[in-house]
Amino acid sequence: MKVKKLKLIGVGPIKNLSLEFDEHFNVICGKNGIGKTTILDSIAQAFSVRDTTVKRNANVVEGSIEIEISKNDQTESISIPVNAFRPDDRQRSALGFYKEAMEVVVFKTHRDIPYNKLTNLSTDPQKSTHDNANKTVTGTLSSELKNWFVSRHLWSKHDGHLDGGQLQNIALAKETFSILNEGMMFSRVDPRTNDILLNTGGGEIYFEYLSSGYKSCLAVLMGVIKEIEFRYHSPSIYVGNFNGIVFIDEIDLHLHPEWQARIYLALKAILPNAQIFTSTHSPHLIQVAEPSEIIALVKDENSNTVLNNIISKEYGCQGWSVEEILRDVMGMIETRTDKYKEVINGFNTSLDNDDAESARAAYDTICLMLHPENSLRKIMEIQMVGVGEND
Repeated sequence: MKVKKLKLIGVGPIKNLSLEFDEHFNVICGKNGIGKTTILDSIAQAFSVRDTTVKRNANVVEGSIEIEISKNDQTESISIPVNAFRPDDRQRSALGFYKEAMEVVVFKTHRDIPYNKLTNLSTDPQKSTHDNANKTVTGTLSSELKNWFVSRHLWSKHDGHLDGGQLQNIALAKETFSILNEGMMFSRVDPRTNDILLNTGGGEIYFEYLSSGYKSCLAVLMGVIKEIEFRYHSPSIYVGNFNGIVFIDEIDLHLHPEWQARIYLALKAILPNAQIFTSTHSPHLIQVAEPSEIIALVKDENSNTVLNNIISKEYGCQGWSVEEILRDVMGMIETRTDKYKEVINGFNTSLDNDDAESARAAYDTICLMLHPENSLRKIMEIQMVGVGEND
């Protein structure tokens, strides 16, 4: 199953927007308030029953979500009225694609993994279509993750107790610990406490001792494996064969810049057949994304949310600097501090006034502020020649 098209009219901050999607990865980006989460929620919650968090725009009486999906080479479209406006409004009037909710996995921004003391191991939950449809609104929680991992690890040691898909999945889940840091590896499960221990190269640590960013990443990578196992059983399927849809709000949440691109690459490797939707504020992720995957949004002169056409259709942002992406994709007007702007403006004013002493003072200050290898130093030295400075 894949989402082909979406049209939003009067939903959240969006007045009228039509989008077509890549079959594998879609990175929605733009400044805060542009409608990134609204787009994700509108698509994901089209697979819910009637409960929704999506609200109409304040300037319309009724909004609408029009969505087209394809499944098994068949195309189907629906239009869902959006009447909810107050914070406590949770109902909509029309059913969506809720019968397909088993093929939709949603991760919201709450992806912490607090310590969970496992005094016993529980069996896999039996979830109905209605349960899966509700999760498109609430998102997948990480509370079941530890129980699933420990249970699969222990049963994998007994021949014939897990099928082929389950054995592949638990092996892949163990590999996810090393995706962000090659020196981090799964070590063992403590038989006395059912705690997961990792080998850091400098000794063992508990799984829950990882940084919030690391755990946020694992909540997605391991979480999608766990969710697919809960939904597909007798027999199970290997996560690499899953061809449904995964939604991840703010994929870069809590992640070090180096890891922001790495989780994108990891998801593409783990889910080669799925369609993934995510929102991001990360210029590092946008730098590595394919051109067809980037959905950059911007406001036009009438405050309508529209596609930002500045991005190359052939190469995306693969040659862009971080600062260029922050400015022209994320809408960040200025990446320098007010103090820097004050000093650089003072330097330019000194040049205009032919004030060599003030120019030299401003230049010395800027040199202390700049990166040691910034080429602006040389440019400023040349500029000062015109005001009597030649050293």
